[in-house]
Amino acid sequence: MPSIHLKTLKCIEQEDWTFHDDVLLKVNGETVLFTSMDEGEKNSIDQYISFGEKAVVKLYEADYGGDDNDFLGAHTVRRGSGVLHFTRDDANYQLTYAVS
Repeated sequence: MPSIHLKTLKCIEQEDWTFHDDVLLKVNGETVLFTSMDEGEKNSIDQYISFGEKAVVKLYEADYGGDDNDFLGAHTVRRGSGVLHFTRDDANYQLTYAVS
């Protein structure tokens, strides 16, 4: 069974311009990271997640007080390695990964 190695998440540009971003990273619907990040910050994740045919990686900025979370993007990964870019809603995040 393949696994995706989530290496690092870097915040190039925050979605929330008034405060830090509360970042929520999901793989195949399961939350694998929930952390606060500021512009320029890099977070070492270093997690391996097993998957079947594909891994669907989604990134959100969590909102509170009744708002829905801000969807920053999604990618489907089957093999390879590289950098996934999440740039929706005026944000810019880079996730480095490798599939083994």
